[in-house]
Amino acid sequence: MPKDYYMILGVSPQATPDEIRRSYRRLAMAYHPDKQGDDKVALAHFREIQEAYETLRDPVKKEAYLQERWYERSMGGKPSESLPLTPANILKEVISLERYIAIHDPFRMDQSALMAQLQRILSDDSVDMLTCEGEPDLLNNIGRLLLKCGKSFSLPEAEALASTLYRIYPDVHPVRAACDRYLSGKKTEERWRKWKFPVLLLATILLCLIIFQAGK
Repeated sequence: MPKDYYMILGVSPQATPDEIRRSYRRLAMAYHPDKQGDDKVALAHFREIQEAYETLRDPVKKEAYLQERWYERSMGGKPSESLPLTPANILKEVISLERYIAIHDPFRMDQSALMAQLQRILSDDSVDMLTCEGEPDLLNNIGRLLLKCGKSFSLPEAEALASTLYRIYPDVHPVRAACDRYLSGKKTEERWRKWKFPVLLLATILLCLIIFQAGK
């Protein structure tokens, strides 16, 4: 689970930007290396204070942090250290996300938050790791589960997921073929979404004409 930046700064999640800034300045002065000398614990805390403030003051970073925080808390997660970056641990994170989606209605979930989680799991470092060190069975499972996670995605989100998977899996890989089918299905869904109303309207008009002609 991400660090609790609000707790680090000693403010509530409802704190205003001014309240966050004042708390940061107070804590930064108290734990600044110029005052704490060679105290490594104080230095580590000072860096956490800086990290927390830089995240909460930046709208983009803050939104990504809040999405990750929402996801972890909705799963009942507790603060923990990040797992070492290995193919096996990447699979564990994907399994955790897929299980979470499986017990919720994916079409009512915050899709941007889910996409943010997938982007976090499939960082550039993770993609490089899987490309270089991923075992065949492990890669198959990761790809299959990721496509399940993206079942409810709209076309732009599906294209972003597919683009990442294409970086991991070569042209002849079964997951690559499954990804092609997934993306093709999403494009079909998008076309139907755009044309559904005109088609249904035309069908209704034709049905009315048939009924009218039959009643003459």
